Amino acid sequence: MKSDHIVDTSVRQLLATSGFRRIVVGISGGADSVALLTALSKQPGLNLTAVHCNFHLRGEESDRDMAFVADLCSRAGIRLIMVDFDVEADRALHGGSVEMACRRLRYDKFREILRETGAERVAVAHNADDQAETLLLNLMRGCGVAGLRGMVADTGEVIRPLLGVTRSEIEGYLEANDLGHVEDSTNADTDYRRNFIRNEMIPLLATRWPEVKKSLCRTALIMNEEERILDWCAEKLLGDDIHRLPFSRITDSPDAHWLVRRFVKAHDGNPRVADEIVRAIREVPFLSGKIWECKEGVISLERDCLEYIEHGEPSINIDATPYKISEQRDAELFRTDEKDGGERVVTMTQIKEAPLSELWTPLSPDEICFRHARKGDRISPLGMKGTMKVSKVMKDRALSRREKRLTVLAVKKSTGEIIWISGLKRSGHSLVCAGQTVTAWRYKII
Repeated sequence: MKSDHIVDTSVRQLLATSGFRRIVVGISGGADSVALLTALSKQPGLNLTAVHCNFHLRGEESDRDMAFVADLCSRAGIRLIMVDFDVEADRALHGGSVEMACRRLRYDKFREILRETGAERVAVAHNADDQAETLLLNLMRGCGVAGLRGMVADTGEVIRPLLGVTRSEIEGYLEANDLGHVEDSTNADTDYRRNFIRNEMIPLLATRWPEVKKSLCRTALIMNEEERILDWCAEKLLGDDIHRLPFSRITDSPDAHWLVRRFVKAHDGNPRVADEIVRAIREVPFLSGKIWECKEGVISLERDCLEYIEHGEPSINIDATPYKISEQRDAELFRTDEKDGGERVVTMTQIKEAPLSELWTPLSPDEICFRHARKGDRISPLGMKGTMKVSKVMKDRALSRREKRLTVLAVKKSTGEIIWISGLKRSGHSLVCAGQTVTAWRYKII
């Protein structure tokens, strides 16, 4: 078997530069994946796990592919995991085309096996022809620089060792090494968009531009370099808080639509809504409270910014420290004196002078619970008669949607009374009283 073919060289170079030794490799039985698996199997000291996905879309042909892959891996001594999928059931649950469902199922399973095996990457057999097709497919969908860079050689989960190898070079590798493979009959079906580009669009373009595939791949490499620079620019313009984009940054940026699109993209939202968001910001009268859905949360239009809010309940981390109270003196509240028996001795005057960022109370951690605000919550504010809605407290302070979700309440377990809204209000109940309270508990959100 020859060892200096471009297929072997590409695989060897990627492994040499990355240092990966445990690889999960997707194997369909087609020419590309057979070449990849063979080249990987030649590398010394490599721990390989092959994965074959049977989508049962082509009847006996699907079973033929599975049998071929099983025999190939058995003869090569490579561990094989075979997975069966019900594509229609997935589409009924998630929607989308057959192509999208197959891709979602395949990569979700790859990630699961990646975690289970402790492998460093999943290797797939995309080649230079696939890269050219992907760039054209993205162009037809409408895309920016990120789409025109096509596929990348290493995503952090997936590697594509053959991305610089053409399909004809792969076929030559199989012939030189006397390797068989299976053909997917649906590859000729131009109802699939990628097949239409592969079988009709690129051959037509090649009649006028013979090097069209090489040109498209070169464009993808250039766009990949451009995207890295744009990522750097976006990081500078978006600022340190990745969840919040002030309007001042948007108006000061060279292009508001571009910056908003980058913010949306950073949170797995649809970049196409960027124009809608910019229009909403510029509307008169301005209406805050609009939201746009992202994959794991929402982007909210606030009074002075865009905010990203993750779905689910944010975590609460509370630091509780006991303080022993000494005699009352006319001194600054919570001045710390010398330690006494391991406890800090504190001098106190009026509780209303305590910082709202901290809760001081005689209630121990067993007597108190911390949570986020719920509909209908009320507090009896210190110095006021009656109660006040927690939502009103937050509204008066002009909190954004995300700030409201992150605000923590302290609740007395025995009565259900809200005794503190972190950073905003303190209740008149369960206060530290100098001369009466023996031990005060100091709580702070961290």
